[in-house]
Amino acid sequence: MVGIVPPRTADPQHALALVAERGAAILTGVGPTEADAQDVARAVWRERTIAVPPPAAVREGGDQDRVKVEREVRLDLHTDGFAYGDRAPDVMALLCVQDGSDGGESFLADGYALLEHMDRGLRHFLTEVDVDQTEPGARPNIAPIVLTLPNRRVAVRQPLYAQPGPASTNPAADAARIAQWKQLTADLSGRVPRFRLQPGEALVADNYRVLHGRDGYAGERFLWRVWAWTAEGNGVPAGPLHSDSRYAFTA
Repeated sequence: MVGIVPPRTADPQHALALVAERGAAILTGVGPTEADAQDVARAVWRERTIAVPPPAAVREGGDQDRVKVEREVRLDLHTDGFAYGDRAPDVMALLCVQDGSDGGESFLADGYALLEHMDRGLRHFLTEVDVDQTEPGARPNIAPIVLTLPNRRVAVRQPLYAQPGPASTNPAADAARIAQWKQLTADLSGRVPRFRLQPGEALVADNYRVLHGRDGYAGERFLWRVWAWTAEGNGVPAGPLHSDSRYAFTA
């Protein structure tokens, strides 16, 4: 199954086991504060955590993210932290503080299952062909969209910005494959099962494996987002960090 409906648990270590098995879980009984959100990552990943920066306040779009998505618009399947390039956070959490009055259901897709079942040509492109995924003004990121790390962990990514790499031998074909990948995840965004985060619940997920999104919503909706880096990731970016991309830019 490509779609994921994460199981609920009040036990952080059970949540960790569920993330390892299924890619995501929902941790219940979490407090509403910024400190509570930061503690979720520490409680679930414990001694594996290398960096847990301050959470970002997510209302419409993010805190200081450059890309804003209006509340009425569906936010399609994506991965977080792409402005940090190949050192994007490998895990993440979303703590619901206030739910909207209508809509706003979350949805997830298992990137590893996607890879297994997709067209062979697209899979080869995603795993083998360098693509320029650099967000304007951010750190250069030229690498395959699906990145195999030195520790053999695989990061399935859906960056907002992607274009043929500077050394591409067939830019038109590469652009077509990038569009195919975006269309595949956009189509899936309308078909995978939905679930609703309630206040006091935190979605915890493997950001290398799981793509996430949400439906449009009405009313006021407030979550804390936490990006974290663990020992199983690709290292921590140099310099200060936050759970948005405010420190990822060079210009």
